[in-house]
Amino acid sequence: MNLTHPPVSGPKARPFRNPARPLRLISVALAGALALAACGGGADGGPGASGAPSARAQTLVIAENEPPATFDPVQADNSTVDEVVRPAYDTLVKYDDDNRLTGVAAKEWKVSGDGTAIDVTLRDDITFHDGSKLTSADVQFTLDRAKKLGIGVASLVTAYDSTTVTDDTHLTIKLKQAYAPFMAALTRVYLLNSTLVQANAGSDDGQQWLANNDAGSGPYKLVSYSPNQEARFTRHDAYWGGFTTQAKDLVFRYLAQAATQKSALTSGDIDIAMDIDPNDWASMESDPNFTVDKADTNVQLYVFFKMKDSPVANKALREALSYAYDYDQHVSAILKGAGKKAVGVLPSAMSCFDSTVTQPGHDLDKARSILAGAGLSNVSLTMTYLKATAEMEQAATLLQSELSKIGVNLKLEAVSYPQYVDMLKSNKTTPDLGMIYAFPPYPDPDSVLYLMFDSRFINKGQNNGGYDNPKVDELVEKAQRLTDEGQRCELYKQAQHIIADDYASINLSNPQTVAVYRKGVTGFRYDPSHHQTVDVYRIKVG
Repeated sequence: MNLTHPPVSGPKARPFRNPARPLRLISVALAGALALAACGGGADGGPGASGAPSARAQTLVIAENEPPATFDPVQADNSTVDEVVRPAYDTLVKYDDDNRLTGVAAKEWKVSGDGTAIDVTLRDDITFHDGSKLTSADVQFTLDRAKKLGIGVASLVTAYDSTTVTDDTHLTIKLKQAYAPFMAALTRVYLLNSTLVQANAGSDDGQQWLANNDAGSGPYKLVSYSPNQEARFTRHDAYWGGFTTQAKDLVFRYLAQAATQKSALTSGDIDIAMDIDPNDWASMESDPNFTVDKADTNVQLYVFFKMKDSPVANKALREALSYAYDYDQHVSAILKGAGKKAVGVLPSAMSCFDSTVTQPGHDLDKARSILAGAGLSNVSLTMTYLKATAEMEQAATLLQSELSKIGVNLKLEAVSYPQYVDMLKSNKTTPDLGMIYAFPPYPDPDSVLYLMFDSRFINKGQNNGGYDNPKVDELVEKAQRLTDEGQRCELYKQAQHIIADDYASINLSNPQTVAVYRKGVTGFRYDPSHHQTVDVYRIKVG
């Protein structure tokens, strides 16, 4: 059954805002079950009066600091959306624990010799949440819809041309040209129930409907969403992978403050916290009731410069600001050692990373000298950063403090991610400096150098500062068409040097990710290709 849920709205909503409309009434039995799941059968999550496991004991509750803007999988290039669509949908392929591609809905696949066609054989035992079978037509519809809309994950599969369906389990995906990262990009393309979406297509290809409904085949199906509060899922009992001791119900609870997440975890109201302050998780490492999980990531924290119609369009000013930041203090005081300094724009764990690129250190005298040499003084700038994000809040304050020492006034503006995305849609509203994480959607250099620095994504993607260098575009786009990894890496390394020498960004840190979960939760594992999300199907509760 598909329910109509409250529209995704509020100050943190992404562009898909729906007009307010009345809720359908959920049955008394379902409402009662959800209330029981929320209240639980005791603080310890033990058996209820009947001796059976309580609803709370069978519910996995995960805290996050920012709600999704939509439940439409086409927007799953954003981690807050990826987190809530991942439990509800299948993909063709995914990365396994050894960082190798393995099949999900795809039983097998073969790429043609020239790299422009992919023959895919599907599993024949996958059913959507409404009971219908997943077929080749659904894969075709999903890819065609992303191409038509041209948003979100469409930026990951720009080489897609068309799909030819042979039968229910056989299809051929055709590309406009060879595109080496295409299979990796498919790990973020979630397969839609084409019949269901077409029945609710409206005038926007189902965007409004999918903003608060699901059309997936994943292990969990969406039950309800309370804007800025929580999203609830329940098990899809016909899931092809089956179940053992996974949770019966799943809740994402949105708690903006790190202190609130810690309190909820210690009181037993949540099971996994993704955003606890470093000062707090450090104190929990010796507590046997909790596990503090730290993992290396492909994530970097950047400050992107507005490259046009801004004081920082001046390269000398960008260089001076880069030398003003205290990178060592960031790692020691802000990250509490859970991470390292960035070197260039590519994360160090990514293939083709070049450690020889220009990376400024903390040198206030050099920063002052650069400003004086360029005749710059009394500079005032504005920088945005994401609210309720501990590392960003502290890094923004540290940067403001250091810049004041070289005579630069930095005004800080805390925004939500959807607000930031809206600002980037026009150069006029793009901030002088924008502090933001980059969560590469797959572990290939293309996911950073192309998606974040190619000029085609200015004002319509993740090119946050409007960086435009034709030579970088040429190098990165040529690398996409090569199958030899050594040749690809050589081009990517050239691009890294050019971007670094342009001082397109301040590369602040390569943080580890830290999650804290309670005793009794097992199976948690950080997945670098789905940063800041939890593979809930792996999790066992007890």
